Amino acid sequence: MSRVFVSQRVTLRDGSEVVLRPFRPDRDLSAWCEMIRNCSPETLWRRFELRRRDTILARPEDFCRCDPGNDFILIAERQGKILGEARLCLCLAEGIAEFCVLVADPWQGLGLGSLLTDAAVDAARRLGVRRLLVEVVPENVRIVRLLEKRGFVFRRAPDGLIFYGEKILEC
Repeated sequence: MSRVFVSQRVTLRDGSEVVLRPFRPDRDLSAWCEMIRNCSPETLWRRFELRRRDTILARPEDFCRCDPGNDFILIAERQGKILGEARLCLCLAEGIAEFCVLVADPWQGLGLGSLLTDAAVDAARRLGVRRLLVEVVPENVRIVRLLEKRGFVFRRAPDGLIFYGEKILEC
């Protein structure tokens, strides 16, 4: 999977640079845990539908599982710190992937979510994904708007507790 995405430097709105690269569980797990410590309960809820860091940090390997045939995790890194991630949970036989993105609180508002999203969509395209799917809690208005600008179409679940989004990719 690392051939799908070559590491690249990108510039954030504040002029700082980060490196986007594939996540490596063997070397990145402790930095990933530190990223989670930099997330507010609200940020954790929007991404994991969990508010407690200790629940996630008790078994970080469960949240960082990266099976090369089924998962692709892209991270944004600066000076050994992970600032955010984008994930694709792949079902290549069906041409679909579920997408999610997380940016730790200190780095929100700098365009990192957009950069990670665009890079993940590009990687999905190169992997042959035809449909990207996303589930978003309704209060995560920022990510809904970001994804709508990138061609995702949303519908609300009948109970109103979740938005389902889909983007058709041209391969």
